[in-house]
Amino acid sequence: MVNQLFNPQLLSQDGGLLQSCCILFCALILARFAPIPRDLQPLLWFNRLATLIAAKVNHPERTMSQQLTAGILATLILIVPSGIFVSFSLSFAAYPWFFELLILYFCLCDSAFKPVAEKVVAAISTGNKQDAKQLLSPWVSQNTQVLSIVGLSKTTIEKLFTTPIYGTLATILFFSLGGATMALVVRMLRQLEYCWPPYHPHFHIFSRFVGQFNRVIFFVPTVLWHCSLAIQFGQLGVRSILSQPISTQADKNQLNNYYSSYALAAKLLKIELGGPQQFIENGKSIRVDLPKVKSGPLPDHRHISQAIMITHTANLFWISLTLLLPLIWTGLRFM
Repeated sequence: MVNQLFNPQLLSQDGGLLQSCCILFCALILARFAPIPRDLQPLLWFNRLATLIAAKVNHPERTMSQQLTAGILATLILIVPSGIFVSFSLSFAAYPWFFELLILYFCLCDSAFKPVAEKVVAAISTGNKQDAKQLLSPWVSQNTQVLSIVGLSKTTIEKLFTTPIYGTLATILFFSLGGATMALVVRMLRQLEYCWPPYHPHFHIFSRFVGQFNRVIFFVPTVLWHCSLAIQFGQLGVRSILSQPISTQADKNQLNNYYSSYALAAKLLKIELGGPQQFIENGKSIRVDLPKVKSGPLPDHRHISQAIMITHTANLFWISLTLLLPLIWTGLRFM
């Protein structure tokens, strides 16, 4: 049996596949049980670089074509050299599997938000609103200091329901399609959307290219994630997915790629999500009115706990699938 299991022919045919699955599974486990502290996450350095470049080249007073061109060039400058460098580095590395594991680990860094959400629940339930604001502040681009208990609950639930789309699901899918380089490039594109919110008046034209591009590349991960959430609610989940229109934006000029996820979360939890957000720009507060999804009462800490349980179950499903697929494939080889 041992000789069959380590059959050289099997390893020569499927060794690369099994190694890739093992790397991905190990990265998912590390990100889940040994996450990188928020202050030390490498993608935050990329965020700072994107913010600095936008401050230099993004000028809302210029014409639409100039702003759009500046946004496209800024995106290419940030993404293309990094992708080429990582690709060549993996090609010449003595142990490429180690660097692939490291890259995937970085791409999954937002898996650390679940413990933060649990701390937010504890803070809100004890009436410590200031602690909840401080916990949530590093994870979202909006100003959390002006949020009420309801606003904190909404923001936490929305973050829980959207993080795995560009984290777990996108990493699994794009690593399977194009390796660690593609997974990292896609993750960097998502970070640009985080730094340059398309619905923010200052970035409305500048980030239109990356926002529209992300809407396309994250379409499949979004659908898969929604299905893994809806299946937990049976008929309610199926009706919630089927009842969503093609475009759930109340105003097509305000691009929010995750509004459909907010809508699904509101329907599944039977609460209200969405609404206005405030940003700090050059020391000034900017209010952005975003559409609401009203499917029930305003949320509280109990709904956050429910969202944690639902998203945790869906995450475990995808982590388990990365382990089961290579085992099933190997088993079929012996049949």
